This record gives sequence, structure tokens and C-alpha cells, in this order.
Amino acid sequence: MRARPVPAAATLRNFIALLVLGLPLVGAACAGGADAPSTPGVVGDTIFVGVITPLSDAVAVIGRPVAVGIQAALRQANERGGLGGRYMVKAIEEDITYANPSTGVQKYQKIKGDVAMFATVLGTDQVNGVVPLLGEDSLIVVPTTFDMAWVRQPNLVPWGPPYQVWVVNAAAYYLENGGAGKRLCSMVLATGYGEAAEEGLEVASEALGFEIAAQTRFRQDDQDFVAPITQLRNAQCDAVFLASLPGVTGRVLGAAAQLGYEPQWIAQSPAWAAALAGTPLRDYYARHLWLIVPGPEWGDMSVPGMADMLDAFAKYAPDQQPDIYALFGYVLGRTTLGVLEQAVAQGDLSRTGLLHALETLETIDYGGLSPTYRYGPAEAREAPRAVSIFRIDPDGPWATRAIVTAYSSPAAQQFRF
Repeated sequence: MRARPVPAAATLRNFIALLVLGLPLVGAACAGGADAPSTPGVVGDTIFVGVITPLSDAVAVIGRPVAVGIQAALRQANERGGLGGRYMVKAIEEDITYANPSTGVQKYQKIKGDVAMFATVLGTDQVNGVVPLLGEDSLIVVPTTFDMAWVRQPNLVPWGPPYQVWVVNAAAYYLENGGAGKRLCSMVLATGYGEAAEEGLEVASEALGFEIAAQTRFRQDDQDFVAPITQLRNAQCDAVFLASLPGVTGRVLGAAAQLGYEPQWIAQSPAWAAALAGTPLRDYYARHLWLIVPGPEWGDMSVPGMADMLDAFAKYAPDQQPDIYALFGYVLGRTTLGVLEQAVAQGDLSRTGLLHALETLETIDYGGLSPTYRYGPAEAREAPRAVSIFRIDPDGPWATRAIVTAYSSPAAQQFRF
């Protein structure tokens, strides 16, 4: 099947990119010679991938290290000879505003003709915005978001357990390991990311036999959290599942501390940034906050892939501090490389070829940096069900320490997508 030609503007941008990179200007091909048809995102022996992530807004504290991690993984692969001993992989980065999902669609439309696939689109609502376009464009996206809706979406390549499974596991761990009480509640952003946490708590409620005592929502730009915190306190919530972002977490827990409310907060990892541990709330965080994380502690050398990852950051991003989002980015890069490597092996880097590569790809070896995802045909894909739970420790990497890693409860094992 003939691949769609690259639009003239996209061809010019790739031409300029090659001049800047000093790469040879040879005919783009699926994996063949100069006579092969032009393939979107492939120019000579270079494959371009897209990175759509916040780089300058309040969520850049997540988006920038994600981009750094992707670049580190790609550069490491290139230094080792590239894909199939031939292809270099380069990223085209685009900045978005997290709170405005339409910017994700705009940047997707801007560079879709320039890339073979997207190494990431960050944000649940941002991914929701581009999903309707992927089938028409025959494009693949590796999302930086963990909604269960992605598990069997044919144009997405999820790489970790869904948020819903995170919450099920964390609720089970809390109840089985010294939770102070069984009145569980939620406080979430009024976004798709927050809705996924609520869904997880509802599944956990049925599977583990507890009633949800209260559920509250907030917006990213909210400044006053007295009302929702008071609602949670009046409901006598013993544990509160928090789906937040770093710029909001301090305001939420600051309001709780001022009101003398001290439940066990159990937050999804996007709620945290290491800088929060340097604020006056550091002791409150250390006593009352857990984080759910789909991966190991940074620097845990018992994880087979950790040394390789740390070597990549030492060489290509030496200023990068320990950060779970940088680890996520490295995994995103490895995921992207896994799909492309399969396509190179099959001799077809066209859009159709990449989709076929994903359908025939079984797993990607992350060396324990992320739990194993089973790919293949969309209807048969299975997400992993293990997460880690961290506590806050200002002296730890990413100002955290793992309480338990690779934890998968019976309730999570029984989860069906």
C-alpha cells in the first residue's frame, strides 16, 4: 500500500532539519532504497517522532523532564548504531498549555506530516482531543497518561497500568497495611485525569467492600479549598485519593493543614514535584502523603534496566536531577523505539507498516523500569497491574522513598478492561 506523500511544508521542515543535523539528503523510504515512495516522518536514514508536552506552563515541571527522558533514550539508541544498524531517531518537540487541551490538537495538526509517530502527547484531555484524528491519519501516539480507555485503542501505545488500577491497588494496600480507618474518599481535578481516579475508587469500593464516604472536585486554577476540605473532614474521611498537579497540591494540602485535617492522602504521582519538599509543608507531606507510582524508585540498582537509564542521563542530560517524570520519559522513548524497531525489522516504516508493527509486537523489555505491557492486536492487549507506593522523604531521590514496589493486589489482578 502506497504511503501518503509528505506535504510540501513538512518536506521543507525536514530538509532544514537534516541540514542542521548534518545528515545526508537521500531519498526517504519505508526501509528500502531511493526509489521507494516518500514516507511521512522518514527522511533519508532519519526517523522523526513528535513530542507534544508542556514545556513552559505550570505543568512544565512534569513536561520538561518527560521530554529530557525521551531525548536521552533516543540519543542512546542512536549512539549504539540506530535501529537496524541504520536509522537514527530524532524528536520534534512542541510546547502545549496543559489547561487548554485544544493546544494539543493544534500542535498535533502542525507536525503530523513531519513525523512517523508521536513519542508522546501528555495529558488525558489532550490525548482525548487527538484520538478521533488518529484513525484518519493512520498515526500512532505513545500517551503520557494512563486511562484504561487507552488499553485497546488501536492507535495508542500505553505503557503502564491505568490510573483506575493504581487506585484499586493503593486502596487494597492501605486497607491491608495499617490504614487508620475505612472511610475512603476522593478529591480530584475536574478533568479526564480526575475522572479516572474516581472510577478507580468506585471499582475498589465494589471489589474491597467499602463505601465511598465523599467525593469532591476542583479546578486547576482554584485558589480556595476550604469548602471541599471541610466537606471531606465532615464526612470523617480517613483516607483521601488525590488526583492533582504539582502547582495545585500545595494549595490543597496547605488548606488541609490550616484546618487541622490530617487524613492519609494517597495521590497519583502527577500530584508531586520534588520542590514541594522544600516548602513549609514538608513535615505534613512526610506524615500524611503517599504517592502511587507505576515504576521503581530512582537509583534502585536491583532493577535490571536502571544502570542503562542512569548511563543515558549521565551522558545526554547530566544536569537532570532524579525525577520520576524523567524516568517516565525514558520509558516513553524506549516504547517508541520498540515500535519503530519492529517496523524496521519488518521492512515497512509507512504509517500502515507502523500499525502492523504494533499489532505484531508482543512486549517491550523495559528492564523493570516499567511493568510489562502485552501488545498485539488491539482487542487482545493487556495492561500490567502492578504499581509502587512511595512516601515523602526530603532526603530521598525525587524527595521520596518507596514503601512497596511492584505491588499488585488480588482486586487489581481481577480487573478487566
